[in-house]
Amino acid sequence: MRDWDFEGQIVRAIRIAGFLLVFFCLTLVFKPHDPIMWGFVVGTSVSMWNTFFLAKRLSRITGVLRGAAVEVAKARVVGGFAIRMFTNLAVLFLIARTGWANIYATAAGLFIVPCIFTFIAAANSFREARGADPLK
Repeated sequence: MRDWDFEGQIVRAIRIAGFLLVFFCLTLVFKPHDPIMWGFVVGTSVSMWNTFFLAKRLSRITGVLRGAAVEVAKARVVGGFAIRMFTNLAVLFLIARTGWANIYATAAGLFIVPCIFTFIAAANSFREARGADPLK
């Protein structure tokens, strides 16, 4: 079994989400007042932002874990979760209060990058399991 290429999968998921974001922005060129597309743009952008900083935080935490400071690493994980959750709630609150974008599309956009990441991880797992010898 190979090591898990977490950073590579994060980069791949952000790249795919970036292509989706470009598609959403091109759609906005033709329909600039569509609140559903604006919701997807906002949600996908925030999702990409959160994923990028999650990857940076996890790379720093793995550096701390090599130093055997587990309690510091746990505190950083909880802090990172709180920051990402607060960001998501703040964006949803802003969208709900202003009404210029669809809140449901924004919430769906927040799940785009995690879903892409999950599908990439599942595909890699299936590909690796298919190539493995079943008698081992």
